[in-house]
Amino acid sequence: MTTFAPTVLTPEQRAALAADTGVGGGNLLRSAIAANAHPDVPFIHSSRPITTSAGEVKHDFSLVEFDALAQSWSAWYLEQGVQTRDRVAVWFEDSVSYSLHFYALAQIGAVALLVNSNASQAIATSLIEQTTPVGLYADRARLDILGDTAQDLGLAWVQAAEELPAPPAAKLPEAAYWNHHDDDPVVILHSSGTTGRPKPTIHTHKSIVSGPKFRLVDHTEQPGALMMTALPQSHLGCVAYTVYAVLGGTPFVALGDHSGQVLAASVEKYRPTSVMSFAHGYAELANIELADGALDSVAAWVSIGDAVHQSHITKVLSARSKDLAPASFLDRLGTTELGWGVLLKARTLDTERNDRCAGKPVGVADVAILRKDGSHADDNEVGFLGAKGPAITPGYWADSDTTYRYKLAGYWLPGDMAYRDSNGDFFLVDRAADAIETENGTGYSVFMEEVVLNDVPDTGDVAVIAGRRGGTTVPVAVVTVAQGTDADPEKLLLQANAALQAAGHPLIGVLEIAHDEADFPVGVTGKVLKRQLREKYGDLDAYIRDADGASVAVAAGTSA
Repeated sequence: MTTFAPTVLTPEQRAALAADTGVGGGNLLRSAIAANAHPDVPFIHSSRPITTSAGEVKHDFSLVEFDALAQSWSAWYLEQGVQTRDRVAVWFEDSVSYSLHFYALAQIGAVALLVNSNASQAIATSLIEQTTPVGLYADRARLDILGDTAQDLGLAWVQAAEELPAPPAAKLPEAAYWNHHDDDPVVILHSSGTTGRPKPTIHTHKSIVSGPKFRLVDHTEQPGALMMTALPQSHLGCVAYTVYAVLGGTPFVALGDHSGQVLAASVEKYRPTSVMSFAHGYAELANIELADGALDSVAAWVSIGDAVHQSHITKVLSARSKDLAPASFLDRLGTTELGWGVLLKARTLDTERNDRCAGKPVGVADVAILRKDGSHADDNEVGFLGAKGPAITPGYWADSDTTYRYKLAGYWLPGDMAYRDSNGDFFLVDRAADAIETENGTGYSVFMEEVVLNDVPDTGDVAVIAGRRGGTTVPVAVVTVAQGTDADPEKLLLQANAALQAAGHPLIGVLEIAHDEADFPVGVTGKVLKRQLREKYGDLDAYIRDADGASVAVAAGTSA
C-alpha cells in the first residue's frame, strides 16, 4: 500500500501554515522546520549535486540540512559586508542552489537577483546594471561570459563558485535574522526578455508565498507523491513551486530546464507522479520517440508559463499506457509578475478541443478583461488580460515608468490580449506585441499557431509573426518538422491556409521550414523570440529572393 512520505503535512497542518501571516519569503526554512514533524528526513533531491560546508557532495537534503547550509551562506554573505536591502546577483549552472541562495540572502534582509543559467552577456549585464547589486556569486563559465564588462558593473566583490563551492559551516546568530514586513523585497527574478530588455521583477516577503500558501489549501497531496520541477530553477514558476514543496514537505526532484530527451529519461529514472515544465519542454517531448511506458508514472503534467498548444498536450497524454488511469494536464497561466498561475484549464484525452482556452480563475487572484480606459470588457470582447491579488509583483526594480505602464485600474497587465466567454472561461488570443494587423483584419498569432499545429499533421512546432512587404504586413509561419520528415513547404502552406480560412483567420503569406536553432530562436525560458523573427522578415521581398526554395513557400500574391 502506498503511503505518504513522513515529511508531508496533514491537511490540518497545511491549513494552519497557510493561515499563518508571519510565514513569508524571509523566513521560509525556519517556518517549514517549525511546522514539520520530521524536518530531519530528506525529501529535497537535486539532480545536480550540491557541495556542503563539510565538503560533501550531496543530492539529497532534509529541511535541517538545507537550513544548515543556508545559514552558512547567510553568515558568509554578512562577512562580505552584505547589508539589509543590498542586492546580490547569483548565476551558475541550473540547480536548486538558486533557491538555497535566495533563502540565505532573504533571511538576513538582503535581496537575491537570480540570473537564469542560460542568460547571455547582454541579459546578465542589463539585469546587473538595472539592480546595482553589491556582489556577484557565479561560476567560471558565467564569469567568462561577462568577460571584461564585469569591471564596469560597480560590483564591490565577485566570487567564483569553483573557488568557494560552499562556505565554512556557521550558525546564524538570532540577531542576524531580519524581521520582515509583508512588503519587504526578498528576491528579484527576471522576465524572459523576449519582448525587449529583461525586466527585474520584485517579489516580496508576502507575494512569493501567496501562491504556495493557496496551493497548500487548494490542493490535496496524494500518497506516494513525487514532484519534479523540469524548468529553470531560477524562474518564478520553479521558485514558487519549490517554496510550496518546502513548506508542505512534498518530496521533489529539482531537475532543471532540459531537452525533451533528457526530460523523458529523467521521468523514467525518478518516476515522478507530477511534472512541471515549460511549453517548449512539452513541444519537444511531444515530438520524440518514447519507449512504451516511459511516462507512465506521471499522473499530472503542469505548466505555469505560456499556455501550451493542444496538439502537444494530446501527444504527451497519449504516451501513458492505456491500462492505467488517464493522466491530466494542468495548464496554468502565470508569469514572473503574476507570481502564480491565475488561470487553470485541466485537460485529459477526453477533453473537447477548445483552441486557446486558458480556463477559469483559480481563486488566487481576481482576473478580468479590460478595455484601454480600464473599464471591464463585455463577454466575448477582446481586451487586455488583467489580474490583481496578493501573489502579484509590486513592480520592477528601479523602474517606476515601466511598472506603472503595466498597471491599469488596479490590475496588473501581463501583456496578453484575451476575452472571456459567457461561461466564464478565458481565451488567450495573443501577446499584445505579437498581434498582426493585416489588410484583412487582425491576426492573433497564438490562435493561428493553434490551428496550424492541430490541423497540419507534419508540423512539430510553429511560430507565426508579422513580416513586411513594402508597406503591407504579411503573416509569416516558421515551422519545425520531425527529423527525417520529407516535408514540402508548399504542401504545408496550402494545408495551413485551408485550416486558417475555415477557422476565420488571416492567411499566411510565407511559410518557412526551420532547420536549426537560428531559424527558430528561443530565449532563456524557451519562449520563441518573435521580436528577432519580425526583424528577420522585415523585408520579405529581399528575403524571398535570397531564400532556399526547398524550405520556403510563398502564397500567391505575396512576392513582389
